[in-house]
Amino acid sequence: MQRSLPTDKNSLRAEMLAARGRIDVETSKTAAVALARHMVEAVPVEGIVAGYVSARGEIGMHESLAELSERGHALCLPVVRGKNEPLVFRRWRIDHPLEMGQFGIRVPPETEPELIPEIVIVPLVAFDAAGHRLGYGAGYYDRTIAGLRRRQKNITIIGAAYASQRVGSIPAEAHDEGMDMVVTERGIITPPHGGVRS
Repeated sequence: MQRSLPTDKNSLRAEMLAARGRIDVETSKTAAVALARHMVEAVPVEGIVAGYVSARGEIGMHESLAELSERGHALCLPVVRGKNEPLVFRRWRIDHPLEMGQFGIRVPPETEPELIPEIVIVPLVAFDAAGHRLGYGAGYYDRTIAGLRRRQKNITIIGAAYASQRVGSIPAEAHDEGMDMVVTERGIITPPHGGVRS
């Protein structure tokens, strides 16, 4: 019988972060390579892609971004401007140097131009089959995605995660922005039915 998970966000977040922290290095490396194969399938053929630098045990993104760069996508990475503000995205070329930004997150230098992405790959703590995302609680991505969706019609939001980060249900609130799909090392999960293509 599967153990039930907490239903409030803070407790669920703590439990899922602890579980992710127990993933060993070899499993993580293998998952990142598998994720890249599925990510190339999931991302539309054209468009500027916003990725992120993996931290705090997140599934590795470098392999995915390298594959997308090779396919011809322009890449950018998120930068925190200030509390309660949306993220901005600065151009990044694969393997180009990064500098330390807020919260210990590596970011492209200020000399790089800001880009408006058409595909945003987002980190997460947990997700469900309906496309709900549990983040770290600061709301940066929800504000950012909401703004991007107001500005442009053709925006694709893709969660990146280990398959083990899937839960039965995320307690979604009105301000929470859903994802168009989630990519894991096992395949692509597309709401509302949560079917995996692999």
